[in-house]
Amino acid sequence: MTKFIIKFSRLVTSVAVNTSALLIALIALLVFFQVVTRFVFDSPSTWSEITARMMMVWMVFISMGCVFSRGSMITINFFADILPGRLNTWALRIVTALVVGFLLILTWYGWEIAIRVKGQNVAMLNISAFWMYVSIPIGAILALPSVLEWHLVNVEQSEPEAPSVTATPTAEV
Repeated sequence: MTKFIIKFSRLVTSVAVNTSALLIALIALLVFFQVVTRFVFDSPSTWSEITARMMMVWMVFISMGCVFSRGSMITINFFADILPGRLNTWALRIVTALVVGFLLILTWYGWEIAIRVKGQNVAMLNISAFWMYVSIPIGAILALPSVLEWHLVNVEQSEPEAPSVTATPTAEV
């Protein structure tokens, strides 16, 4: 089961990284288009800015799991490092459980708010606000395998079969 979780997490992370890269490229093009229409043609585009903003929201939530799988999230290493070995492991287990719990809460309430705003439209795009807010539960669900991967590789000391994403216990923020 451990190998399956790690492989699945790395697949999800790979797709998320590539999707985020595509979204950031599209965002750059849309912002460039907005600048050209505003300052060159003196007729600003009404849809490009809000579309870029919506893509940015999706990119952030989709790539959230990538941060977890690489161990780049803000951690409590200071407290964990001063604890002896076994207490350190239990502290990290508790942190993992809290993060998983938070992601499940984010999924639940993110879905609730997405359903609540589905009757409202996003200004200038004439699409339901549901499509912006549903990024919250989708991003949280996509982050769950990454949190479990980080935990298995770095806390439970499981050896991954073939690392495609390097998971480190600490990272520069």
